[in-house]
Amino acid sequence: MTNGFTAFARAVGWGTVAGAAPYTVLFMIPLAFAGLEYRSLGETALVLAYPLMLSGAIVLASAVLLGLPLTLILSGSGQDRSRTYAAAGMLLGAFVPAAIVTAMAGELSEESLFFALPGTLAGLVTGTIWGRWREALNR
Repeated sequence: MTNGFTAFARAVGWGTVAGAAPYTVLFMIPLAFAGLEYRSLGETALVLAYPLMLSGAIVLASAVLLGLPLTLILSGSGQDRSRTYAAAGMLLGAFVPAAIVTAMAGELSEESLFFALPGTLAGLVTGTIWGRWREALNR
């Protein structure tokens, strides 16, 4: 059995990849290759890594500020199950990016939903992986 830090890192890592993958595949790969002759290899790598860096920062902050307190609450109430974490991850994954974009723009707009969809996927993956580890730990 893995320790808590390793399980947390794995959940955040896979959640980061799940949140960044749609934008990397749909936008960043074509963008990186479209200007390949005008950019250095390092600049191209940075363009490809940008969604991972942004997703990683949001997933990590959400997991620490929202996920770990949720774990404390759920472990005390006996609701420490994978599906509970998955549902909470989906809801928080949709809410957090939309709230960030709304706060930055000053109004609720279509861009909020544009970032909420991959956030939902990232939250689902992070919550499911963390919840499975918590279930295995409780057995």
